[in-house]
Amino acid sequence: MPKQKKREQHHLRQTPARRRSYTIGGTAPAEKYKAGFPMNLLAKVKVIYVIGAVVIICGVLIAAVAQSANPSRKTAADTTPTATVDGSLTPTGSETAAATVNPKTFTKAEQVIDAATKQYTATIKMDKGDIVLKLNADAAPHTVHSFVFLAQKGFFDGLTFHRVEPNFIVQGGDPKGNGTGSPGYQTQDEPNQVHNTRGTMSMAKASGATQFGSNFFINLKDNVGLDFDTKAGDKFYPFAEVTSGMDVVDKLAPGDVMRSVTIAESPK
Repeated sequence: MPKQKKREQHHLRQTPARRRSYTIGGTAPAEKYKAGFPMNLLAKVKVIYVIGAVVIICGVLIAAVAQSANPSRKTAADTTPTATVDGSLTPTGSETAAATVNPKTFTKAEQVIDAATKQYTATIKMDKGDIVLKLNADAAPHTVHSFVFLAQKGFFDGLTFHRVEPNFIVQGGDPKGNGTGSPGYQTQDEPNQVHNTRGTMSMAKASGATQFGSNFFINLKDNVGLDFDTKAGDKFYPFAEVTSGMDVVDKLAPGDVMRSVTIAESPK
C-alpha cells in the first residue's frame, strides 16, 4: 500500500483529543467554579446573620458580667442622700447609735474645751453665707463640749440642714440626713433657764428622751413651747446663739450643705 494511503488510513483511525472547558455556572457539577473560604460565606446571607447575632449577644453578656463584677461603679444619683422633712412640729433626733453613712463615729466625746477660762464660737460655712454662733459653755458645758468635739473632728462637714419648718426651726447635724442618725454616743440633757428665742440653738432629741446625739436646731422665732418652763411637751435647752448670719439661716432650704463647721476660742 502506498505510503500516502497508509498515512490517510492512520489519521482516520485517530480520535481528536477532547478539550474540557470550565465556565462559571456550567451544567456539570464537576466543572462549576467553587470559591474558597472565607469568600464562600459571602454567598450565604443566613450564615452572616447568624454570626452577627452571636457576636452581639456575646458582647451584651460580657458587659453584664463586667458590671456585676464591679458593683461599686455607681452614678452620683445613686449615692447622693435625699433630705426628708419631718412634718411634726417637734425638734427630733435619734436615740440609738445606729450605723450611719458618715464614717466618723465615736464612743464618747473627748475633753476638748476649758469652759472656766475660754469662750468659744462656731462658724457654719454655707454656700449662702456664714452663720456665726456664740457657744454658751457656762449654761451648758457638756453640750458645748460635745458640739466642739464633733466640729473639730470634722463630723458636721458635708452634712445638711435636712429639715426646714418655716416660722419654726431649721434642723441639721444628722449623718443620715433624715433625723435618725447618731455620732455613736449620747449626751445627757443639761437643764438651764435659757429661752428658745429667735436665733438660739438647741440640741434635738426623740420625744420623751433626756439624751441627744448630734442633731441640732436653730429657732426661727420665739418658741416658748420648747422652753424649760413649758407645761406640756418636751423641753429643749439652748446652748448657743447666732451673732451673725441670721439672714442666712432665714434663707436655708432642705438639703443645704454645711461645707464646714469650725471652732474659735478666746480668753474670757
